[in-house]
Order: sequence, then structure tokens, then C-alpha cells
Amino acid sequence: MKIPKRTNPYLETTADRYVSKDKPVYSLSPSVDIQYVWENNRPTSEIKDYRLWFAQEGLPPFAVKFYTEPVAPKFLAKVNFEKLAGLEMKSSVFFQADGVKEVK
Repeated sequence: MKIPKRTNPYLETTADRYVSKDKPVYSLSPSVDIQYVWENNRPTSEIKDYRLWFAQEGLPPFAVKFYTEPVAPKFLAKVNFEKLAGLEMKSSVFFQADGVKEVK
């Protein structure tokens, strides 16, 4: 029997189940991590995406992927995300966002 391939897209409702909007989120990355496309077990010069790390009370530190280069907030600055979305894959959750802004 063949099982049809299921797509599991990034959804804002998935992110809302894990990252609370009632608690502040803090930046942990002093700079942006650049992820490169790999071919033949070697990185190319093509940029795949950008990542920053964040923390929230009650959660382990988590990475958020961005497709356009974000400005890294200051270390331990409070932040808000633009369209934070989550993807559940096996026993992990991955996040992506359109942007991040420091909150004062």
C-alpha cells in the first residue's frame, strides 16, 4: 500500500502552540548565522537562509529561520516577530519568520 506524501507547511498556529505571545522573547544571537546550500558534501557560495537564536521562559533556546537577512538584535534584547510560523517534523519543531524587531 502506498501512503500519499503529506505536506506539513509552516503555520502561524503551530508557532502559537509553542511560543507564547504573553511572555517576552529574548535574542541570544550576537550575529546572524548564514546557512549555505551544500552540493557534493561541500558548501557552495549560495546562501540558503539566515538564522538567529532566541529564548523564552519555559522553553529551550530555539532557532528561527529567515529568508532575507535580518538585523541581529542586541544580546538579550526583547523582540517581536513578523509572521512567526512553526513546522512540526517528527519530534521537533522548526520556526521561520518574515522579520524580527527589537522592542523597547
